[in-house]
Amino acid sequence: MEEQWSIAQQLEFIQHGAHPLAVLSPCRVGDGILSLSEDQKEHYRQLAHHSSLAVTFFIPASGSGSRMFEFLKEFSLYPNPENAQKAARFYSRLSEFALFQKLPQHIQKNYLDGKLQLEELIDYLLGSEGLNFGNIPKGLIPFHIQEPFILNPFQEQLLQAAQLSVAHCQYHFTIQQEFEKDFKVAIDQIAVLTSRTFEVTYSVQNPATDAFVFKSDGQLFKDQDGRVVRRPAGHGTLLRNLDVLDAEYILVKNIDNVQHFSQQLTSNMTWEVLLGLQMQIRSDLKQFVQRNDFEGLCSWNERFALYDQQWLTEQKHSAWQDLLNRPLRVCGMVKNDGQPGGGPFFVSINGQKSKQIVEKAQLTQLPKASQLLLQSTHFNPVMMVLSPCDLDGKPHLLANFVDPSTYFVVDKQQDGESVKFVEQPGLWNGAMAHWNTLFVEVPSAIFSPVKSVLDLLDLAHQVNKGA
Repeated sequence: MEEQWSIAQQLEFIQHGAHPLAVLSPCRVGDGILSLSEDQKEHYRQLAHHSSLAVTFFIPASGSGSRMFEFLKEFSLYPNPENAQKAARFYSRLSEFALFQKLPQHIQKNYLDGKLQLEELIDYLLGSEGLNFGNIPKGLIPFHIQEPFILNPFQEQLLQAAQLSVAHCQYHFTIQQEFEKDFKVAIDQIAVLTSRTFEVTYSVQNPATDAFVFKSDGQLFKDQDGRVVRRPAGHGTLLRNLDVLDAEYILVKNIDNVQHFSQQLTSNMTWEVLLGLQMQIRSDLKQFVQRNDFEGLCSWNERFALYDQQWLTEQKHSAWQDLLNRPLRVCGMVKNDGQPGGGPFFVSINGQKSKQIVEKAQLTQLPKASQLLLQSTHFNPVMMVLSPCDLDGKPHLLANFVDPSTYFVVDKQQDGESVKFVEQPGLWNGAMAHWNTLFVEVPSAIFSPVKSVLDLLDLAHQVNKGA
């Protein structure tokens, strides 16, 4: 895939619209999603535990925290019953949030004495003269209290991952360049508090991949100074950041999906299961290649369903070994409780039945969208173990496994005008379309994202009294 699409290409994509996917059916347990017994889980955990693996966490963390407080901003500008109710709940339980400890003493006292005005609180929380939560990355906003510490997601991701039973762990965050200093301060603080050294690297989304913005007449949108406006082209552009890690095993998750430190056990046990499973599959596939054992592969695939069985048995002897050498991803899937993101589906790609993570925005274009959504049972929490190498450990060029036709066309408002721009294939959608993919059912407890600050009142973000 090219470093960036030309202006003409992007305009053509907008004019033609996004290509509809040939979605066949949702993946379900026993049909595209693997369900493991407790004995199997323990077996894979032990594989991970007793290995000498080095793993790297890859955590996109450039997103702004402003959406967490969107209802407060809306309430201050355009109050209505819905945002007023949320604002009242936030205010009434303010002292339960970790961010309360970041407020100056006089504001804390005024609140406890019943003298703090909600408007004053909102200004201080979101404004640049106060905590500036309306502008800083989500990763820098306090999430939890682990006495006596107040921790943000950058710090908590390190602490949680450090509990994994693996030999060596590294961390890579994608961040906004202007917050590099704050990011490093957060990491240094947790290193001092724990007397541990964390191997942390970071990168930024390459601005050369930013999309051009177009008006409804197909002209480039320009700002008041006549400069062409560009916007980030989605998390699919981070494939380049992933490509340069040079790691054999990469664990991918979102920055806001972290539990209170006292409730991290389920997540870490699940990581170990997925990592051990990834190791086992790579080992099995390598043996099939070394032994030239196509029949053994077909028998093995009946159990793991890594490939469509009918398609696999039709492969000529010379083609199947290249198939096994593709990048491999093992993706946890949780039961769907109505979350707004993507899920596991079977998709036809060039006539081949393939497992893909499909976003709801991609489904809504389809004639049978409602039927597919109703039949869908699982959701993508973004908990995946990647092996971007071939079976001999040589890194792939990941751009070779992208389906460029799976771009997104985004409609937005810019300075009061309707505009469109193109996002590149999503990082775990079209950007990994030609990876070997295994979906595994994992506990719902591993998924506790913080989209709104009110989510921090949920059980997963509270101290586990039994811990």
